[in-house]
Amino acid sequence: MILCNFSNTSYHLKWFNQSWHEVDEFIKNKGLDGIELLLHGNYDVSTIPKDLIKGVHLSYFPIWMDFYRNNEIYKEDYPTEESLVDAFGSVSKESIVERFKKDYEVSKALEAEYMVFHVGHVRLKDAFTFDYDYTDEEVLEATAQLVNESFDENSNVCLLFENLWWPGLTLNNPELIEKFMNKINYENKGIMLDLSHLMIRGGNLSLHEQVDYILKVLHGLGDQLKWIRGIHINRTDIGTYMDESHETLYYSLEQLEKTKKWQTIYEHISRMDQHLPFKSYRLKEILDLINPKYLMIEVLSHDKSEWEAYINQQMEFINVSNL
Repeated sequence: MILCNFSNTSYHLKWFNQSWHEVDEFIKNKGLDGIELLLHGNYDVSTIPKDLIKGVHLSYFPIWMDFYRNNEIYKEDYPTEESLVDAFGSVSKESIVERFKKDYEVSKALEAEYMVFHVGHVRLKDAFTFDYDYTDEEVLEATAQLVNESFDENSNVCLLFENLWWPGLTLNNPELIEKFMNKINYENKGIMLDLSHLMIRGGNLSLHEQVDYILKVLHGLGDQLKWIRGIHINRTDIGTYMDESHETLYYSLEQLEKTKKWQTIYEHISRMDQHLPFKSYRLKEILDLINPKYLMIEVLSHDKSEWEAYINQQMEFINVSNL
């Protein structure tokens, strides 16, 4: 099943005259089977054709663990009630659970086949210094607790956990993966492999070297490879960015007004996580190894024409890989 990413925001819908019917036509004309929907604050999905939505990208909170666990250190990132409301919707940690419960209900209403849950945590300063306060195991432990609280009733919608380069599901330790999956009470579960996120952990590599790195990580998973149900197909060209110092940029955020601050943070993350087309015929080696059910083209673009061009480019390499 070949899909692409799309959100229910006005930013994306304006490309199609705010018409989900036009989105549906576009998807079919491209030979795609549907979309993975990024829910973004708008829970009115009544006008979306149900057969268009195959997956739902759940809410994502990059900095959540301390707030969820009532660790006072969260106030360094969220010093005011306003900042908490902006991030989580309220000043109560229960708002995190409620958001995921609401996302879950929307996923079922749309009759989606799967949901995607980002597994990671990084404090804002750590996102710039790359000197992390928490281990993968600590984040996985907290995530399992949050997931079990939020998805407390099984359904036909598969819950897929997405890897990140921040502490959490980094895919570098099969024993931690097994331990994590065993702690998840939700039975219908698996992993959504994001290639770009995995490449970031590999550092400054050529595309050919990136494929070698991905295959090395996947082979290292051993029996845990069985959990991978889908793949976000994309690429990043990170260069030496993570070897450089960004601490000065972090401290400059204090002087910026809110809009400019979040723009700066977004640009910093986007420099690492570029989500470009994965233009290598060696994609076939990855697909043959994991045999995923869902091939999801997840690319970021500045406008519709660039997005369409990226999809066209990626489809070429997917079609060859599927021969």
